[in-house]
Amino acid sequence: MFKELFLSSIISMSLSLKTSNDETKPHDYEFMIQTEKKNDNYSYYIKRDWERELGEKYIDNVVKVKHITQKNIYTGLDFINKESKNIDYLTLNAGYKFDIGVQSGLSIKTGKNHSVLASISYDKDISGKNMEYFISSSLKSNLSNDHIYNMNVDVKKWLTENINLFVSAKYIYFDKKDDFQFKIGAGFKI
Repeated sequence: MFKELFLSSIISMSLSLKTSNDETKPHDYEFMIQTEKKNDNYSYYIKRDWERELGEKYIDNVVKVKHITQKNIYTGLDFINKESKNIDYLTLNAGYKFDIGVQSGLSIKTGKNHSVLASISYDKDISGKNMEYFISSSLKSNLSNDHIYNMNVDVKKWLTENINLFVSAKYIYFDKKDDFQFKIGAGFKI
């Protein structure tokens, strides 16, 4: 069972370097490694970034896990810990997945200010001969002071059956803070 979880997983990496906006600070960098797997019953996405911005070092972690039963009931969790943007939360998620890609349910946000959030999301995965497009959008809110919004767009060009080049754009909004990332990199399938 454990071996099957990781077979056909995709491991991706990217590296970026740039001149610091402050000439007295060392150059900025960001190294990202992630692993992901999607199929009809479960999916996971695990990502870690090591970065330096204006001389400060940060480690960012993102973990998303989801299981969908044969009756279209989903359960999962989202763990986001972005030191670089002071965004940190864990949600436990459950609900129903409609055949059109829309999912609706409840999320429990844990931490200092735990709350129950209504959740709605949409996922669309389009695969061609050697191209793959994935769009995901998620909104969680208790309609008063807790709002979480995630948007992901991934495009993969498969060079071989196991090697791809990717472009990824991700946006997270949480507690009046937001983070946008744009990455270009390479990945391979185990």
